[in-house]
Parts: sequence; C-alpha cells; structure tokens
Amino acid sequence: MKNLYAIWVDHAHAYLVKADVNDVVSVTPIGSDVEPHHHGGINTNEHVTIANQNKHDERRHNQMHEFCKVLISHLVNPDEIAIFGPGTAKNELRNELEKVSHLASKLSQFETTDKMTENQLKAYVVKLFGLPRI
Repeated sequence: MKNLYAIWVDHAHAYLVKADVNDVVSVTPIGSDVEPHHHGGINTNEHVTIANQNKHDERRHNQMHEFCKVLISHLVNPDEIAIFGPGTAKNELRNELEKVSHLASKLSQFETTDKMTENQLKAYVVKLFGLPRI
C-alpha cells in the first residue's frame, strides 16, 4: 500500500488525512494562526484605511505561507497527495506544494468541496483514492 495523504484546508484550519499501509485512515486536525479576513477599517481617512488593509493582507499572506509550510512538513514520504476544501486556501497550499520539487509531482487530486465532518472526510478520502471500504 502507498502512503496517501489528503488535506482539507481553509484559512482557519486543516485536516490531514492519511491512509497507511494497513488501509487505516487517520484524521489529524491542524489549527491555523491566519487572521480572519476583514474589509475596510475604522478610520475615516480612506488612505489610512487602504494602507491598513494592505498591511493586514500582507500579514495574512505571510501567515498563510507559514501555515502551508506546517502542513507540508506533515507529508512524510508521500506517494500521492490530494488537496481539497471550500475556498482559496487550497490554491495557496497547492502553490506552496509545487515549490517543493520532490512533492510537486505527487499531487494527484485537487478539488473544491464543502466543509465535512471527520467521518465524511474519511469516506471522501477512501473514495478519492479508490481504497477498500474501511
């Protein structure tokens, strides 16, 4: 059996799903320190608000970059990697993964999905990788 990894991700958190050599599917939640996205500011001066928004966006981008590095660090000897989730965080993770040469070719699935419970995650990954029912 291969080392199969799937990551459901949004900006608030991720779930790392791993299928091991015994077809055991485990789900590990991983929290994020990425600040929530907000629009505008409380200042009436538009230039200050735009500057504050730009600083916030840059800080948030850097936080997401660090979060992606943490997620990628959990991928130990993968044969296949799947990334899925509801928003743009999955795109950011894919971009970071593609920068790691030995992992870029392992990305086999990339899909948009809704939020899922842990049991739904397991069932989705079983179906995604064509594993026997667990």
